[in-house]
Amino acid sequence: MRKNRLLLLLYIIIALTMAVAGYVSVLYWKGGASNYEPPKQPSVSPQERAKSDLQNLSRAVEAYFIKNMEYPRKLELLMPEFIDRVENDPSSGKPYQYSLDETRGASRYRISVPDPKLYNAKEFYIEDGMLVQK
Repeated sequence: MRKNRLLLLLYIIIALTMAVAGYVSVLYWKGGASNYEPPKQPSVSPQERAKSDLQNLSRAVEAYFIKNMEYPRKLELLMPEFIDRVENDPSSGKPYQYSLDETRGASRYRISVPDPKLYNAKEFYIEDGMLVQK
């Protein structure tokens, strides 16, 4: 009787071992690079992307100012230390417009989209860190 129980237990252990080995094999075969699907990126509207781009550029301009005690003359001076690359406007594909005003001893900067009408706005820019969208 005891021998039958041990034999039954041995069969159960063998069956479980085979099931686990089969499951691991299936996972291994499906886990190849050809079966990998990257996670889907959430869809972002061009307006939200432009807003994000303007904010990122503004932070980079401010960081440049902190290090150099002056604003950059052009956005390209931010690369690669403060930003990886300067993106283009998602709606028009044109570069963002950057202007620097140094009148009356104070410096101010403005980064704007090339054509605010594409965003149903009269103005769409960031000036000294403040986003304006009218």
